[in-house]
Amino acid sequence: MEFILIIKKINNTLSEKESLEFDQWYSESKEHQKYFNNVKNNKDSKTYIFDSKKHWGAIEKSTKNKIKPLWKFYGAVATIALLLSIANLSGLFEQKNITPEIFGNKTIESKTILTLSNGKEVVLSTDKVFENSNIKSNGKHLAYTYTEENDSIHKEIEYNYLTTKRGCEFSLILSDGTKVWLNSESKIKYPVAFIKGKPREVELIYGEAYFEVSPSTKNNGAGFKVINDFQKISVLGTHFNVKAYQEDNVITTTLLEGKVLLKNTRNEKIYLSPNQQVVLSKSTSKIKLQDVEAQETIAWIRGYFNFNDITLNEITKVLSRWYDVDFLIEDKEVKELKFNGVLSKKEELGFILKAISNTSNLTYEKHNKKIKIKR
Repeated sequence: MEFILIIKKINNTLSEKESLEFDQWYSESKEHQKYFNNVKNNKDSKTYIFDSKKHWGAIEKSTKNKIKPLWKFYGAVATIALLLSIANLSGLFEQKNITPEIFGNKTIESKTILTLSNGKEVVLSTDKVFENSNIKSNGKHLAYTYTEENDSIHKEIEYNYLTTKRGCEFSLILSDGTKVWLNSESKIKYPVAFIKGKPREVELIYGEAYFEVSPSTKNNGAGFKVINDFQKISVLGTHFNVKAYQEDNVITTTLLEGKVLLKNTRNEKIYLSPNQQVVLSKSTSKIKLQDVEAQETIAWIRGYFNFNDITLNEITKVLSRWYDVDFLIEDKEVKELKFNGVLSKKEELGFILKAISNTSNLTYEKHNKKIKIKR
């Protein structure tokens, strides 16, 4: 049944045909009745936004790529649109040139570790500037500089590592001018300085990163590669996102601008064009190409979670990484409950949990850093 019929029932605007459809659905089970009453009782709550015309319209006016809501309810398993902090969504998917300082929630303590080539670990913090001959960090982002002197010094490639912990994001400018945004709980390996005449190569060891690659024309024709244990991405100058978390069964690579070549461990190759995404299975190495709204993929850079037909099980993985908590969902059907929507990363976790509860027939229990979600 269309979710909008529930709203029409509350507002007493059902047609005769719609009224029959609603009555049939309502009488099918106590779960349906409980769900309807939950919507009705929470319709004016800040954490229950259900006016599709008003709120989806607000997003559509402020975004280049339209987001299409799915307002459907299928028995005990729902597809529900959940929208939070609509006032903060202006320009969400419009920006193309992103500066490294625009991450969303910076009230969380910095948990980023820089590992130098000699093995020394440096905790990057906003209350302490870190600087050496060619590196500078203000605790929000890290920048490397290139000089001819550095090039003569670094005859052999030296590598640094940048690791973000739960609840932290960080940005990085490599010595060639390539910009990298690292999502929470991610790790990347990269050269301190790229060597003239040698390919530029970095390794996303795990996690998620967005790249704006300095073109080969500015780097003596040298291409750029992003590798991990399962795939290799070759580019000349482009913008793309790679998501490769350890606990996920797939790796997704999404192209925003330019063109890239992706190769798996079977030596199979596939080219991506803008607004295309490759999903690679870790277990089989099989690759699948699909069309997507690429700008929505990098909502995390602008301070938002963007969930598009995502199961609650997948949503809790994202929330775990950002809020540094662990979720337990024992009911398999609850795990597969799907949501669509945009949530601000500036919101407190309690606000989001209440929103999920108010938008479904679920409850939650919180014990320290462990949260149990159930019917």
